Amino acid sequence: MTVELPTRPRLASNRVRNAREALLGTEATAVLQPVRDVICEQTRSQIVRALSVGPLSVGDLAAILERSKSATSQHLRVLRDGGIVTARRRGRAVIYSLSPSPMVDATVEVLRQAATIGVA
Repeated sequence: MTVELPTRPRLASNRVRNAREALLGTEATAVLQPVRDVICEQTRSQIVRALSVGPLSVGDLAAILERSKSATSQHLRVLRDGGIVTARRRGRAVIYSLSPSPMVDATVEVLRQAATIGVA
């Protein structure tokens, strides 16, 4: 025989309430998605690191990464769709650069910190 104790609603402590209020909402989570697409994928994070020095063409990025232009272009498409990079045509070449935004700046800083920690 099992005896069930009556349950009563637990009053949330201030700490629990504050933690719940600190959670990201749907819109904030959506803003972070492009950043996750960079940080969680090695090739894309390397592209962002390379572009943090300055604009580069697809061919230059492919050579730096030692990947095909096609594979590099696919990663650049994801980054462009996420608003991380912008593309401009210069003759036959497409030149990519980082988009000016606080989230891109924060992503570059996280990658810079990772590189610094990795060297130490």
